[in-house]
Amino acid sequence: MAEQLAHQTNGRAQIILLGRNQAAADRIIASFPQTPTGTPPNEESKYSFIRVDATSMAQIRDVTSKLSKELDKINFIVVSPGSSRMGGRDETSEGIDRTMACGFYARFKMIYDLAPLVEKAAENGEQTGVMSVFAAGKSSAIDLNDLGLVKIFTMGRAYNQMVTYKDSVFEELAARYPKVSFNHVFPGMVTTPMITGFTGARFILPFLGPFSVTPQQCAQVLWWRMWSQESQCKSGAHQISRYGEELSHNRHVTPEVKKAVWEHAIKMTGGEPTSTTS
Repeated sequence: MAEQLAHQTNGRAQIILLGRNQAAADRIIASFPQTPTGTPPNEESKYSFIRVDATSMAQIRDVTSKLSKELDKINFIVVSPGSSRMGGRDETSEGIDRTMACGFYARFKMIYDLAPLVEKAAENGEQTGVMSVFAAGKSSAIDLNDLGLVKIFTMGRAYNQMVTYKDSVFEELAARYPKVSFNHVFPGMVTTPMITGFTGARFILPFLGPFSVTPQQCAQVLWWRMWSQESQCKSGAHQISRYGEELSHNRHVTPEVKKAVWEHAIKMTGGEPTSTTS
């Protein structure tokens, strides 16, 4: 996504990468185009990396605090941290399963803290958008008596319920920031190193061709959606398919679910205790 943005804007962008791997970030940034000498300062290429562990809410809070102080506005937020870990619940010192920390809590906290800066850009009439790349359309009902899956945890249950968690908080965020779009996306099978790097991949990948896309193809579709000039795409909460199409509303998101998930997310990530809008 960052690489596509850099090339689409011919380097006239400020892009901040967040993650754990400095070497990988350096390689990605090295591939970005640079603006020529003489480019106005407000249009010059500005690329940087901030190291953060998405399983640590304390680190996420430190990063969002730093960015909130340093930046006047943010046009786009794209979050996609994940975990390839398998097995049972693996709890952090903050009481959050590591897979769910990456898949939901870190993403929520990053967006929750920085959404006011996106709103500032939107109020200036600029293009904006927030996107979480996960599994839109793959939701399940959630257990309001076991938020965070402390009592009963399976990886499949975690992934399916996180879909409803995301859709719930995005509806609330969209109500709070009515000029910003909040997009939960299912990218399909993308041939990232997680897919191509496993043993035997070279034998299997040829058969997956019709069902997979390259990271570049995926990014083009997702940015096309984020940059859409259609009025309904510029605000609100959306669930988006791998083709950039609008999916139907998550039927598991009810007022009761939205309120419970919001309050749970605030509590677990260390946010301010605020009630939902409805």
